[in-house]
Amino acid sequence: MVGMPSRELGGRPPFHDPRDLTPFRGAQVYAPVRGIRRRLAQRVTGRTRAPRLRPFASKVEKQVHAAVFAHAEPERLVVIARAHPSWSGLCYVMAGLQAYRSHHHAQAAELLARGLAGTSEPAAAAFATEYLGGVRHWIEVSEGVEVEVLFSEEAVCLALAHSLREVGRPDEALAVLAPLPPSMPTALASCRLAEVLGRPHDIVAWTEGLANASDLAAALLVLRARALRELGRRADAHTAVREALRRRRTAFAVKNSAATERALLMLGVSRRRRGAAASAPSSAFEELRALTQARRARDTEARELWLKDFEDLERRSGE
Repeated sequence: MVGMPSRELGGRPPFHDPRDLTPFRGAQVYAPVRGIRRRLAQRVTGRTRAPRLRPFASKVEKQVHAAVFAHAEPERLVVIARAHPSWSGLCYVMAGLQAYRSHHHAQAAELLARGLAGTSEPAAAAFATEYLGGVRHWIEVSEGVEVEVLFSEEAVCLALAHSLREVGRPDEALAVLAPLPPSMPTALASCRLAEVLGRPHDIVAWTEGLANASDLAAALLVLRARALRELGRRADAHTAVREALRRRRTAFAVKNSAATERALLMLGVSRRRRGAAASAPSSAFEELRALTQARRARDTEARELWLKDFEDLERRSGE
């Protein structure tokens, strides 16, 4: 199984992004009950203003432009991909992103995988650079955490990884994220997949030295605390929880998750204490029961002796 290596990437932790410019434009954290703000943000993002086509654009450019900006039907782009194989890579990718936006994860996973494996001629690459650079997508990287990403390889891979996770293929999803450059969204998505796969050691290794500098970092610290608790390192887990709660402006939903993790840690400690305290009354009860049995045995023996003496007394009096 291929995944992000446990060691640091290029001497830097996998959550540290050294780039000046990245495709990530924002993040939002929401409670399990999806709020109005999240739905509104997705609707606004879906209404991207269509850039004007250049004069004398080719027929295929006009078709792709209309399918991307005027319609939200992946089937249109699939038809274009089949009619123009040299544009299949771009068309399948955009069709997959449209399916992903509609939460059709099985369809999105298939189309995005085809797009990444397909080919695109220079004209298709030029079209993507000129017209798709401003297209933004909200992509879920962990439960309750979404990032806004410009059209890019990272947007495609993160959407594919989420769709694969939704259809029950987390090992393939982790392999999709492995080639991406270090970034906080990619690290969060990778750690969530590692949690699904039962790999707490990797989560701890990938989050070593992490500080709460953003909501994404705080969400990642909660995953770190869970992994440490699973490994039995409760003191380190408490440290991760405290760091997740340290920043005052941390999103309320992340603070709730961190507080829940802190409660679970405290509950684990209290259970051990209750167990230790319960062992003392249990041993005392056993000792008391042993003493009672011994006393009863002595009473029974004394009664038997008294009955024997009484019988002897009656026998002698009868004689």
